[in-house]
Amino acid sequence: MDKKNYEFYTASDFAKDEDFQQWILCPDLKKTSFWEKWMHQHPENQAAITEAISLVHSVQFRSYNLTNSEKDRIWDNIWDKMNSDEPEVNPVFIAPVRGWKWKNWWKYAAAVIVGFVAVFSIWKSADKTTPSKSITFSDHTDQGEMKKLLLPDSSQITLNANTEFVFSQSGNVREVWMKGEGYFHVKHTKDNKEFIVHTYDNLSVKVLGTRFNVNTFGDKISVVLEHGSIQLSISDSTNHETQLYLKAGEMLTYNKATGDYTKRKVEAERFVSWTSGRLILDHYTLNDARAFMQNVFGKEMIIQDSTLLKSSISGSMPIIYKSDTMLLQFGKAFQLHFQKHGDEIWIEK
Repeated sequence: MDKKNYEFYTASDFAKDEDFQQWILCPDLKKTSFWEKWMHQHPENQAAITEAISLVHSVQFRSYNLTNSEKDRIWDNIWDKMNSDEPEVNPVFIAPVRGWKWKNWWKYAAAVIVGFVAVFSIWKSADKTTPSKSITFSDHTDQGEMKKLLLPDSSQITLNANTEFVFSQSGNVREVWMKGEGYFHVKHTKDNKEFIVHTYDNLSVKVLGTRFNVNTFGDKISVVLEHGSIQLSISDSTNHETQLYLKAGEMLTYNKATGDYTKRKVEAERFVSWTSGRLILDHYTLNDARAFMQNVFGKEMIIQDSTLLKSSISGSMPIIYKSDTMLLQFGKAFQLHFQKHGDEIWIEK
């Protein structure tokens, strides 16, 4: 690969780079080896890399369906063009050339008629209103993986690591079943199709169009609303359902074991910053770091000195989807030493 000053590249520069695009879309051993080595040497560029990967994957080709009025205008323009291009001439009788057979004329005429009938049939079939079809698909992310999805209705979903996702659309309802963490940018439809997120834990989120984050990791579920408004439905052991609403900048925390929940105001950016490849650390505790490593990488932190759990830091750091690199960053930030034993991480001062 050509030597380039990648360390000065922005996310947009990476996304436009041909070598980078080939690695994302058509990876091979040589390209993968180069980029993994480069990212290991330049962890400070991880946020730009993550955003660039999302930009490359976000390129989509969408079909475009003409409305009935647009079809009518196209046909009118075609016929007007044909009539305007036809020269005005006096009618002249042309005698058939010797050897020319009239039956040939019928062949060409028949071909024209058949072609016109075919075009007309296609146009009529396209003009019919087709009933909406049911759509169902599933996806998931592995440990240390983030993925962005574009749904058929143009809604955008960002899945964090270790997340399971099922989408179904039938009639006027769009439904998602999710376990893990996902950021939703739901597109409002003209016919007001409902969008419902089920969390498998007696809590559902209903919305028409908005941006919000759902996290089901651990023993609690958190829903943070960034923009718009959403309705939450919470069921108890007797199937009694409680409904409440969130406004932008509000967060609901639901306890899976007890069914208790609380609602409070928060800075939504802190809870959705992971989608752009960064952790915003506002009194971020070692216990938060332990939950991050468990949720994203499946690594369990063993902390014998419980007083260390109260340690906290503030600031921000890039999210790098490699457990060793994230451990190194947390170690420097908390000024602690980590010892790895398989999937366990022992923490020392």
